[in-house]
Amino acid sequence: MQHHEDFGRRLCVSVDAEGYGQRDDRAQYDMQRTLVQILDTAAARAGLDRTTWRRQGVGDEELSLIPLGPDEPRLIDEFPRQLDAELARFNCSRKEDRLRLRMALHVGVAYPADNGYAGQGVVAVSRLLNATPLRRALKLATSANLAWMVSEVVFTDVIRQGHTTLGANDFRQVDIAEKEYQGVGWLRVPGVDVHRLDLANSTTSATSEQPSATPHSSTPPQDAEPRSGPASLVTNVFNREVNAAHGTFGISGGVHG
Repeated sequence: MQHHEDFGRRLCVSVDAEGYGQRDDRAQYDMQRTLVQILDTAAARAGLDRTTWRRQGVGDEELSLIPLGPDEPRLIDEFPRQLDAELARFNCSRKEDRLRLRMALHVGVAYPADNGYAGQGVVAVSRLLNATPLRRALKLATSANLAWMVSEVVFTDVIRQGHTTLGANDFRQVDIAEKEYQGVGWLRVPGVDVHRLDLANSTTSATSEQPSATPHSSTPPQDAEPRSGPASLVTNVFNREVNAAHGTFGISGGVHG
């Protein structure tokens, strides 16, 4: 049996910026600097010390491994709230070129390796971060600055048990199938009703944060006025004997028979 001196379970937090590759070199440089500054500020406002986090940055992404302990509820509750607030402050005067983030949180085995970090916790948080429902939620919720997801273990152990101010209904359960990873994630988009996002329909416009308010009716519309012109067929149906010695039946084209 092989032992690793840094083996342990940690809270894994991964973030990624939207649209990084579409920017030029200078804009990418500025985005990286802004991303780190916003993460630092959000953590400080949440009462967290980022100097204790093991961090790995790659351009527009950052992976952080954080020791488990009493800060865990604050990381899941207050940190996303402060991160969303910092993004809103940065984006408030920007109609274009906004900084919008996806974030994923998971608890699992993670420890340093020769080329970064190893462990299934790192794999899982990466799959959550890149999951189609999370990407699609941020694309659809155009007014949002942040879309984030927690794993099943985080949702069950921390959120559902009442260790945060967040409620179970604040999240939407989604199925995750990314590469070799199969699991469940719990999705939240601050300021947006995540339950109303059309995550299943890949053809929905990116601006559709709400479903259509117009109900679909199975009853065909009625004409406002009678149609003019001759009818092609007139049918008279009588279920009983009718006394109509001088009656006229079958009016077609204005000619009385």
